[in-house]
Amino acid sequence: MTFSRSFIFVLSSIAGLCCPLAEADINFVPSDPETDVLVDRCLGTEGVMLLEGTDVICYNAPIFPEQFLKLNDIPPARQIIITSPGGNVATARVMSTILDRRDEPAIIAGQCMSACAMVLLPGLNQVYIHHTAHIAVHGITMMDYTTWWGWLKGGAKPSTMDRMQAQFGSDFQFSLHSGGRSHMTRHLIGQDVDEAYIQTISDRMLGDAKAYDCRVDPKNYWGMLDAQHLQSYLGDRITGMEAFAQSWDDPNNRIYTSVTVPIGAQTYIFADDYADAICTE
Repeated sequence: MTFSRSFIFVLSSIAGLCCPLAEADINFVPSDPETDVLVDRCLGTEGVMLLEGTDVICYNAPIFPEQFLKLNDIPPARQIIITSPGGNVATARVMSTILDRRDEPAIIAGQCMSACAMVLLPGLNQVYIHHTAHIAVHGITMMDYTTWWGWLKGGAKPSTMDRMQAQFGSDFQFSLHSGGRSHMTRHLIGQDVDEAYIQTISDRMLGDAKAYDCRVDPKNYWGMLDAQHLQSYLGDRITGMEAFAQSWDDPNNRIYTSVTVPIGAQTYIFADDYADAICTE
């Protein structure tokens, strides 16, 4: 499917922020009734399976081996619908390898969160974005050690000993942070996707987080991906895009508005994490 009509989307300011993002020309396609029926069936059915009576795979599950290894038992299909809350970045790379081997056209629908947006999506060769999609990365992934340390320690500077422990892997929490970053960058390089795919989102989240009065753990920020970003970094791997959620206050964004707190046009925190950080008044 090719792009067929022009749509100009202007992100509006929210949450007291004065400056919307730049206007962008985005080519969206109208929704397809046949695709909508398949997506609705998949979003209403948890698990990994062929949709009954079709040659379309529904992957509506987290990204963990117990779920994605089921793909190995499913025969070749016409396409695969992927909707996922995410999972572990390292294991998502294994699922991405399976999807590479299967090489079926994919539809991203509903939630594509965390490792779905960070690993699966940039690893797909043919991907269509459905209007139900909510695509968001998890955590300020590319935060460097000094910034990460200060963020958790009230602006303090790490000592030489702290740096040595981090360098040799003795700081378990930072090892988790840096391990995810390493997996992310190696995956993007392997998929021939510019590292800026994640760096630009991470930088934007960091900027929004610094400008906000209350801070949470770096891993608890979420950043939405918009159509311009996908077109810029995935190019002709995108076979078509319907008008999906572009920002937190976009009318298409219905999934998380009741359980999240926006701190920028495309950056938010889940309400539970916000409350745990004593960000509420």
